[in-house]
Amino acid sequence: MNSLMLSFSGADLSRLRILVTAAGKEVALAPGATTAESPTPRIALGTSWSRMVEMLDLAREVQTRECPTCKHPRALGASRCGHCWTSLLPFVPKEKAAA
Repeated sequence: MNSLMLSFSGADLSRLRILVTAAGKEVALAPGATTAESPTPRIALGTSWSRMVEMLDLAREVQTRECPTCKHPRALGASRCGHCWTSLLPFVPKEKAAA
């Protein structure tokens, strides 16, 4: 089997997640798909779709914060900006900061 590596920018990855979610809902509406009212076995299309989504490994979208120096987005847990290499203070959620 060929190993296909895909790379998406953050914005493209967000759009891909939205597209996959929307298409997944359409697959669920396909004739023979499992529903709460009719718990029949999933159709081949639904199974194939699930496998493809699993292979894409889109996972959950990473939450980001802005670097205070260069203003580029960085992961919440980042300790250093990958763009300008500025050291970042640990992220403190607003709920904890207010306490």
